[in-house]
Amino acid sequence: MLKKLRDWWEGEMKTYDDPQIIGIYTERHWSSEAAHALVAFYLAHWKWLWGFGATLLGIYVAYLGLKGV
Repeated sequence: MLKKLRDWWEGEMKTYDDPQIIGIYTERHWSSEAAHALVAFYLAHWKWLWGFGATLLGIYVAYLGLKGV
C-alpha cells in the first residue's frame, strides 16, 4: 500500500515524444498535482494558517462563553 501511495505521489518519469527535445519530465495524476499544490501552499504559509486557525478557535470559544453554554 505504501508503494502505491509513493508511486502516486511521485508520478511517472517519461521522455519527450518530440525528437528535437531531449530530456525527461514527470507526469502526475491530477489528484497528485492538487495534493502537491496544497502541501506547497501549507509549507509557504503555515505561520499565518496556524494563527488564523487559533483566532477562529478563540472567537468560537468566546461565542460559546457569551451564549452561556
